[in-house]
Amino acid sequence: MRWLLLLFLLTACRAQGLPEPYAALERGGKEALRQVALRAEGYAGLLAGWLLVGEEDLPLAERAEYAWRYALFLEEVRAFEPGWEAEAAWRVAAPLLERAGDGRAFSAWARLLPKEEAVLALLRLGEGEGLWEALFRGRAYEPLLKALPEGTRPDLRAQALYRLGRYGEALPHYRAWAEEDPRGFLGLGYALWRLGRREEALQAFTRYDHPESRLAQGRLLEEMGRVEEALFRYLASTPEGLWRATALLERLGRKGEALGVYLRLARGESPYADDAALRAYLLAGELGHGEARQEAYARLEGGLGLLVGKTPSPPALAPPASLPPEASLVEALARAGKAAWARGEVRYALWRRPKNWPALVPLLYRLGAYREGIRAAWPSALAYPRAYRAWVEAYAGREGLDPDLLFALLHVESRFDPLARSPTGALGLAQFLRGTWADVARMLGEPPADPFDPEASIRYAARYLRWLLERCAPFSGVERLACAVTAYNGGIGYTLRGIAREGDLYAFLRFQERDEPREYLAKVLSAYAAYKAIP
Repeated sequence: MRWLLLLFLLTACRAQGLPEPYAALERGGKEALRQVALRAEGYAGLLAGWLLVGEEDLPLAERAEYAWRYALFLEEVRAFEPGWEAEAAWRVAAPLLERAGDGRAFSAWARLLPKEEAVLALLRLGEGEGLWEALFRGRAYEPLLKALPEGTRPDLRAQALYRLGRYGEALPHYRAWAEEDPRGFLGLGYALWRLGRREEALQAFTRYDHPESRLAQGRLLEEMGRVEEALFRYLASTPEGLWRATALLERLGRKGEALGVYLRLARGESPYADDAALRAYLLAGELGHGEARQEAYARLEGGLGLLVGKTPSPPALAPPASLPPEASLVEALARAGKAAWARGEVRYALWRRPKNWPALVPLLYRLGAYREGIRAAWPSALAYPRAYRAWVEAYAGREGLDPDLLFALLHVESRFDPLARSPTGALGLAQFLRGTWADVARMLGEPPADPFDPEASIRYAARYLRWLLERCAPFSGVERLACAVTAYNGGIGYTLRGIAREGDLYAFLRFQERDEPREYLAKVLSAYAAYKAIP
């Protein structure tokens, strides 16, 4: 945005001293901090209060209020940055609020469940329905079972036992719940299924007339080899059930019936809609159904359209925005080396004025907070920054890749967060597992670099993607790209074995055993199309 460039030029000429109230924060001192906490607007006031929570000579209620406000801020802004985790702040706020006799202590402690100290605090502070619901939401299942009076809330007791793996003990409580609410039969069915009592499970499911129950019936009947009965249930269930039905129909050679179900799915708005439209397009072509093929093509949205030569619609432009009031303060803080404070100011502004995101997201990008900016700007064109542009373009060029493909890959993998960690252990911008990272280092003929170094991560991703494209050489054009992108997520062995097993790429994309690579391909292709559409 032009105003952002102008701001940077103007502030370059300004003195490098910190503006108030941040100058007071820098100077420190209890009284100075207290004045900022009591009077200053924005992030500075929150931060000053947080710095005072350990001052025992200040009124307890005042310190508890500071801690509550700061913890709530961290929780709601959900910053992707070390040191900005809300849990640590709630650990401070909860005991302060309890000592102050503040009614919000229960809520603060509940955020720390299922930790033992939080359980003990809730048992001290709460009772009845509020206590039981909080323990259940906080996954404190054992304490919940002890707190529940016998014969009370069989729904909570049954679900707690189920989640603890105590399926047999859960059965009488599911039955008691089902006497009050037919939803209990759904849980009863799953518990019986877990116990291997499939016929009884099926009977329980049939007593709850709901699409989710019919999905469960279909899965159970399919497991039992009763395919026609499974199809009947699937076709009256959820989008997942319809997707499962199409697989059965195709495996049975009933492609015409499958085509109709694919079109039904494509007309909806479930996560299966784009996959169903693609499969309907391919099946209609194979069966010679022109009208169905035209409808499937028209309904094929998102990145999967690239596989059949259809370019997705570009993302909508962000609304026009003027210079936000925080801009000069944010830039001054950044130039003074206080980038964390600068990000705090922008986060506070976005928290208080979420509709002002078109003006605030460029400031987040300027400060390297791409992940948060993308979340705020989604799904507009502003949600597709070309982060680390010089490195992406240089290493893509070195490996003969389209830079927009590399941008799309990094966008999906980490939202350009160089410190990203996945639950499975994938690290950095390009989300490499350590084994694959070491493999790429060997390809490059060097010791493994730091996976949290953004330049190294981009360099390794470009080399690995080039290697995958080489392994996918039997394909050409966008099909080769689809093979490589799927392999980036699922592994090259998984991908090539699956293609060989199913006989072709598109059959593999439909019948592969994992959902994640299928969804991953659609996301990367959608991002790729978006980057191609944005100048």
